[in-house]
Amino acid sequence: MLIGYVLIPLAINVAINVFLGWLLFLDQESVPVWEFPQSVAMEVVGTGCLLPLITAMISSRVLLRHLRSGIVQPVPKTEVGSGVVSRSLSWVGRVLQGASFGGCLLFSVVAFPFLTIPAFLALLGFPDDSVGLFTLIAMKAVYAGLCGLVVTPVIAVGLLRDGNHSLE
Repeated sequence: MLIGYVLIPLAINVAINVFLGWLLFLDQESVPVWEFPQSVAMEVVGTGCLLPLITAMISSRVLLRHLRSGIVQPVPKTEVGSGVVSRSLSWVGRVLQGASFGGCLLFSVVAFPFLTIPAFLALLGFPDDSVGLFTLIAMKAVYAGLCGLVVTPVIAVGLLRDGNHSLE
């Protein structure tokens, strides 16, 4: 499970973000940290929006298909725990239950501030007004990796909590 539902999506997220960073900023010697429309901050916004949406759209369909076919088994709710984390994971499972675009979009909107606010706080402490291409790509790789390490397991555990799921 760790390989299929966390490490593989993590590697794909990082690879796509590195490629996009290189492609979008290939002709620039430096990239501003805080400008519109192209900057490190706008990359954080784009990744914070699109990564959870696309990950939810792909991972929820794959995981629900695997649940239906018996490749993976649901986790009994009693083994997952209780409290805020448990209620949050139940919400994720309900929202992504049918793997609908609307559910994936709602998940992305809710995940967005949790992914972007810490990144913006980190950028506030950045000493320069711009970064080189290599630094931008390294930052995108780390940010995409961290986002993937948060989003993908939350989706997997949220959907694995209850086996009564179906694709609509």
